[in-house]
Formats: sequence, structure tokens, C-alpha cells
Amino acid sequence: MHIKTMASTFGIALIFIFNLAACSKDDAGSGPAQPDPQALPANTSAGTEDSIPDGLLPDNAAPLHYSLHLRVDPREDSFSGEARIRTSLQRASDELYLHGRSLQISDAGAVLDSGESIALDWQQLTESGVVHLTAGQELPAGELTLTFSYRAPFNTSLEGLYRVDKGELAYAFTQFEATSARLAFPAFDQPGFKVPFDLKLTVPREQVGIANTPQIAEAAAGGGWKTLTFATTKALPSYLVAFAVGPFDVVEWEPIPASRVREREVPLRGITTRGRGAEIHYALKYTAEILVAMEQYFGTAYPYTKLDIIAVPDFASGAMENAGAITYREQLILLDESSAQFDKYNYFNTHAHELSHQWFGNLVTPAWWDDLWLKESFATWHAHITLDELYPDGHYLDALFNGSAWAMNEDSLASARRIREPIVHHEDIGAAYDGITYAKGGGVLAMFEEFLGRENLRRGIRLYMQKFAWKNTTADDFMAAITEANPQADGEVLQEAFRSFIEQAGVPVLAMALDCDGDRPRLALSQQRYLPLGSRGSADQSWTIPACITLFTESGPRQQCFIAAGASQSVDLDSERCPQALLPNSNGSSYYRFNLPGDQWQALLQRFDQLSTHEQISVAGSVISALNAGAMAMEDFLAAAPVIAGSDSWRVSIRPRDSIYRLLDHGSTPAQKQQLQTLLASWYRPQLEQLDALESLTPDQNQYRVFMQSTLALRAGDEALLQALTEMAKRYTGYADDGQIHPGRIDSNYAYIALLAGVKTLGKPFTELLWQQFLAEENVTLRERHLQALARSEDPGVAAQLRAAILSPEVAVNEFGYIISGQMDVPEHQQAMWQWMQENFDAVIARIPTWQKGQTPHYFDSFCSEEDAASVEAVFSPLIADYESGPRYLAKSLEKIRLCAAYVEHYGNVGS
Repeated sequence: MHIKTMASTFGIALIFIFNLAACSKDDAGSGPAQPDPQALPANTSAGTEDSIPDGLLPDNAAPLHYSLHLRVDPREDSFSGEARIRTSLQRASDELYLHGRSLQISDAGAVLDSGESIALDWQQLTESGVVHLTAGQELPAGELTLTFSYRAPFNTSLEGLYRVDKGELAYAFTQFEATSARLAFPAFDQPGFKVPFDLKLTVPREQVGIANTPQIAEAAAGGGWKTLTFATTKALPSYLVAFAVGPFDVVEWEPIPASRVREREVPLRGITTRGRGAEIHYALKYTAEILVAMEQYFGTAYPYTKLDIIAVPDFASGAMENAGAITYREQLILLDESSAQFDKYNYFNTHAHELSHQWFGNLVTPAWWDDLWLKESFATWHAHITLDELYPDGHYLDALFNGSAWAMNEDSLASARRIREPIVHHEDIGAAYDGITYAKGGGVLAMFEEFLGRENLRRGIRLYMQKFAWKNTTADDFMAAITEANPQADGEVLQEAFRSFIEQAGVPVLAMALDCDGDRPRLALSQQRYLPLGSRGSADQSWTIPACITLFTESGPRQQCFIAAGASQSVDLDSERCPQALLPNSNGSSYYRFNLPGDQWQALLQRFDQLSTHEQISVAGSVISALNAGAMAMEDFLAAAPVIAGSDSWRVSIRPRDSIYRLLDHGSTPAQKQQLQTLLASWYRPQLEQLDALESLTPDQNQYRVFMQSTLALRAGDEALLQALTEMAKRYTGYADDGQIHPGRIDSNYAYIALLAGVKTLGKPFTELLWQQFLAEENVTLRERHLQALARSEDPGVAAQLRAAILSPEVAVNEFGYIISGQMDVPEHQQAMWQWMQENFDAVIARIPTWQKGQTPHYFDSFCSEEDAASVEAVFSPLIADYESGPRYLAKSLEKIRLCAAYVEHYGNVGS
């Protein structure tokens, strides 16, 4: 699954988803017919008389095969279904547990192989959907078939089987990860149960049905209905099952041709809501080359019979890797050549991420959610390295390292979770879908790829795929495969290093210093956990770190690698004379921050333009982290910031500005504000002037220019630029013209910052036009831009109008968060937004998917005072306690607020 996230600054999207049928040999899995008990986590306590299994189910019962038949009309409020689950009982029992949530069961039973039918009593024990089945007699050990007839409402918060209305048309989609299949059918709804599914859908005659596998039969069902039968799936966990019903446009694309590892073609289709089929051509165009490149990496064929990419108009996540039927937010795959560069990047990154999941997660599946990283960290990393090989001008490796560097901010929290965090209870699952699992995990994998070598790591991954195809795995299985495939490496050290990063939270900070007082130059090194100002965490941690440094010598740069372990150590340097300068993270590929003595910082920064972009990302992050920890004086930071801002990469250049933004937004006087804006202008105006002097810009340079214009016009007080962007907004929106959106009138890369400028300068007439355009617009990308710009209006009346719209059906479920986060980015509206949330919490939480409800406190991370932290804590503590991962998300939000307050208190006199 790809998590949709929004950058808080300007809200730019960053970019972390069957009844008995004839079995086709091409579609049925060749893997085990039932879960491998050796791969499943043990649960020896769940299901005892004094406990309810709200995490792992007891191990007595396991599914072998599902046959599902659902009757679905998206125009109705509910659907019905029949489920038959071939099940294995290890021990005779009169009870068993499985999952089902909000299912209205009309009949439940067990059919023995003798033909005897035994009625079962269904009792949903928990809000999360743990079901207790009891029989009036003992069920024998061995195989039996569980049968259910039921009805259920379409979900209203974008999970399970849910309905989306588009004008007068209605559609039904599924989103089952992590634990929402139980909203659509009875299931053993955990990833370690990986078995084949048969599916039939009875749908209105004029509608289309889509599923994981090809449709193999259609039959009239009477009364204007038809029944669609789909081929048996390969072994799948319940969260990867998917289907959709509606009046879709189905775009039949050229099949993906046979490859070196696959003899057959793969049918490829794009699925959209009616009338939007042409908009998915861009996404289809690049699919084959990405998928074939991945096949070459894995040395294994794409595992499924066909591939559908499905554009979903209202979707909580960014995308979902359902086997053979991947779903995406519309704005991620409905685009064209004229789309903004950020939109294209988000498409390629998300699409490659989901395609990688067809191996990482689908073919080989984590046994339990504590090993979610085995699919999400890997898909994050693998998508970027694949795209970098295919499109080297796309800066995808830069993006991977940049994402890892941003994850260090989250990982700096004392409340940060581990990559491989134990998951005991159901409510622990939601927290695993965060930047730690995705971006930190991807960065850690990049570090070990650098340590082992790309081909050596790939050899281990190929072995892992071969050994565990169609099975479930744990971290131990992965590390054993990597070690087995790399006998040249010290397996014990390799595994110790891996575990030190995935099984403990936090960012290492390495204090390095050149020691040239003896006969031979040495490196003095110490490590501890990085903690920013105000943190209440303990720094007493150490890692086993694959570290590489670069020594700048008279004869040129020289790289030296070693394992950093323990609290401190001394390393002999491969240099006869004292190096002129030290780069503590060669290639920027290792997951740590560093600090240097003042004179050695200066020597390194003097050579900043000699560093690669990856190295500059590492240096910039370490400079800023030193400032945030109070380990670097603000005076030294202000000397380093112009050097960093002068980078040729916008990913590096923009890093120092957030340190100033925090001071601008929290407590600066008018005089300080002017001084801080002057500071920003001195850093970034030279960059814009250099870009403007070029005859032409690459797409990445154009994106750089967008960032420079937005910084100068919207934060640094450049009135001339602000007016130029405002004129652009007028042309784009037809303001004082025809009042219609005209995407072709301006470069799409500038549309969003132009709208922000218009909102800032044109006032209520402009915001009223944007609101009317938002209501009339169906293109979700245009709607998103309009709503985010409106949410950042400084007009109290506009802000109040938008708050009222949060609960309106005019604003989609996956859109209303833009209003909350946008207003929290405007200091003048924060208290009003906070008061509104307190008054409307129940109504807001009802619109949010179950797995996201606990994340609600994150909207208020923008607060920056102890008083606000106390208020958020008092209000949310009782409200959020019972939601999935709610206490953890609240702890993170409170810590962020308090760290911000500590930063402002420490540096609040800057510019005075």
C-alpha cells in the first residue's frame, strides 16, 4: 500500500491499496494449498477462556480455500453475500475464532466431509471484528467447510466494500489492507493465512465487474442481473483480494510482451469511471517497461495472469497493490504529458511501488504485521532503484535519499516506533503504516545495498523469492537468504547490523573528529541516539553501522569503509598525512547523522560543491540536526545555510528554510519577521536569478524554479513576484474573464502557487470563484489544488465557511483533511480550527477509515507551545484511546508540539 502524505509547507503532495468457479491451471496457484505452519507466528494465549484474540487468532483453525458469491449494486445501500471457507481444524473443538465486522449473518454453519451440517452461532466480540463461532456439538479435527449467508451495508469511510457516487452514477470499490476484508465477507483476516479464492459477482446487467483474476464466465441471473465468474486466484491473504463494480470505462491496452523470464503475454487494462478512459493512457504507456525491468531484477516472472490498473475517485490511501488489480487515487494515474512535474513524479513513484509489491508482499507475504517492512520498505527502495535505471534524468535516487533524510525527523522523536515493531493487539497495526516503515526502511535498505553491492544484494533477494514464492516469511527468513547468498560477507556482522536498525528506534548520530596529533592520522568516533532540544528521550543507544567516509587529501578524495560499533572507537586512517577535510558519510547512503568540530565543519562546507547530491543531502540534514539539538550555534548555521541553499539540487537547497519558517510562524515580532524574510531572500533570490538566466530548463530545474518563486513570493515578502503569480492565477481561473478554469493558459507546474498568490492578494471575490469552481470540477487534481489554496486563506470568513464544509458531502472523504491541515498552517486560524474540531470530533471521526482514526491528532502538530500541547493532550487523551494506534499518534503529536516550543524558546531572538 502506498500512503498518501502531504507536505505541510504549501500542501504539495509528496510523495507511505468468490462462489465455486472452474479452476484454470493458468490462474490457480502452484504453491501450498494451506498456510505453512512454520511461517506463521505462534499465538499460544489468544482464545483462552479469559481472553479475546484481538491480535493473532488462535492456531487451531486455518482456511484452505474461499468460495465467495456477492450480490452488488452500487446504487443500493447494502450488498449481500454467501461465503464457503474450506477449513482445517488441528484439534476437535466446539468453538473457533475468525473475523467479521458489521456483517448481518442470516445463516452460519459447518459442513463435515460426511455431509452432516452443523449450525453455528455467530457472535462479534469486538469493534475490530473478532468473531466467536460456537457449535452445539464438537467439531472433529480435520477438514470441514464453514458456510455463511449475510448482508452488510456499504462502508461510508473508504474501507471494506464501499460506494462512491459520481454525479448520477455509483460505483463500488474495495480496500482491504490491513484488516478490512472482514467488512465484506467472513474471513481469517490476517496475512499469514494465504490461500486461493474463488469469486462470483452478481451485478446489474449494464455494469462491469473487475476482480483479481480474469472473468471466465457470464450468465443471466434474472431480473436485470447477471453473474460473473472469475478464475481461481493464486494463494492470497485476504487483504490482497479485490473487486469493483460499476459503469466503468475499460481501456484495453497492448498486452505486456513476453520477457526473458516470462513466455506469455500479460493482458493490461485501465479502469476508470465513465468518460475518463482516455486520461489513463499516460499511466498505461509506461507500465510494461517498468514491470519488465522488475522481472529482470527478480529473475522471476510477474506472478499473475493479468494486470488491471484502476482509478478510484475517493480513496483513503495513495494506492493499493491488490494482486492483478491495483487501485489508485485518480490524481495519481489520470494525467498526461502536460501534467505538472510533481504529478508525474508521484505517478511513477507510486506505480512502481505497487508493481514492486507484486513480488514484495504478494508473491512473498509477511507472516504478520510486525514484518510489514518486508513489503513496504522493500517496495519503497526497489521502486526508486528501478526508476533510476530506467529514467536516470528523473532524480529518483535523489528522492530515495531525500525521503530517508526526512524520515530522520520522525525517527528523532522519543516516541518513534521501530521498523520491526512488535504488534500484539489489533490497535497496534495502524501505526506501522508510517514514514519509519516506508522511508526509513527504504533508506536502511539502500545503506545495506551500498554495503553489500547491488548485485550481491540482488542475488540474496532472488534466492529469497525462489525459496518463499507463494509463502509467508519473517525477517529471519530474509536475513538468512541474504546471508546464504553472500558467503563472502561476515554473516554474523551483517545480521547484527540489520537488526540494530530494524529492531530499535532512533537515528544514530556519529561525532567524528580528525586526530592528527600522533604518528598517523586517526578518526575519533563516538555514537549515540540523536535527540533534539527539548527531547525527554535517552541518548544511550548504539548501532552496528556500515560506515564509509571520504578523506580529502592532497592527492584527491579517498574513501575508507569500516563497521562503527559501540559507544566510541578510534579508526586508523588510510592516509600518511592529515586529511584536509572529512566527509563522514560517503555517497550519503548510510542512515545516520553526524557532527564535526567547528573547524572541520568549515573545511567540509568549503568543498560542498564537490559533493554528490546524495552527499549534500546528508550534510544538509546533519547541519540542521546539529542546530536542532543545540550542538551548532545559530551563527554557524546562518553561515552554512547560504552554502546549502546554493546547491544545484532543489532537494538540498530548500532544507535550511524550515528552520526560519518555524521562527516566522511562531512568535516573531514584525521587526524580526522582516529580518527573517530578508534572510530568506538573500539565500534564494540568487538561485532564482541563475535559473531565470538559463535559456531552457530541465523538468527538475523548472521544479527548482517553482520552489524558489513560492519561497520568495509567499514567505519572503517579494511583492513583485507575488503580483506576477497573481496575474498567472487570474489567467488560470478566468478571474475577471469567463470564470472558467483554463489549464492550458499557464505552465501546470505553477498552478498551485499561483492559486496561493491569488488567494493572498485578491481576497473574497477570488476565493468565492475558487469555491464554485471546486464544486463544479470533477478532475480530482484540479479540485485538490483549489481546496488546498482555499484552506490557506487568511480571511476569517473564508476559513469559517471551509470548516463548515468539512462535514459536507460536497467535500469527499479523502479531501476534507486538506482543510484541517491547511488552516493549521495559518497561525491566525489555528485556535479556531482547534475549537471547531473539539465541537465536531464525533462527526469528523465518523468519516475517517478505521485504520486512520487514531491518526487524527497529527492535524495539530503545527501547534508550538506548551499551552497548546496541554490542551491537545487533555482533549484527545480520552477521545483517541480506543482507536487504532491512537495513543501512539497522540504521543508523537504532543512531542512534536513540545519540541517546536523548545526550538522557538532557544532561538526566538534570531532577527531581533
